[in-house]
Amino acid sequence: MDITPQEEIMINALREVALPPLFVLIRIRNDIINDTANVEEGRRDDIVKTLEKYIGPLWEHYHEGKNLQAKEE
Repeated sequence: MDITPQEEIMINALREVALPPLFVLIRIRNDIINDTANVEEGRRDDIVKTLEKYIGPLWEHYHEGKNLQAKEE
């Protein structure tokens, strides 16, 4: 999948502020879903599906960690 210059700028900006990867993926997904002016609908759907494929396991891992912390407290 090719990355447009706008997408690359957005990814680099989020990396520079050292945000957690899960947050960055969710933020990019939400920005792309709402960007009807710069991203074609078909491309937007493909990108969102790809991002969701990566977000799912990270989200599950995040919740497993939270549940483990709650049990330890």
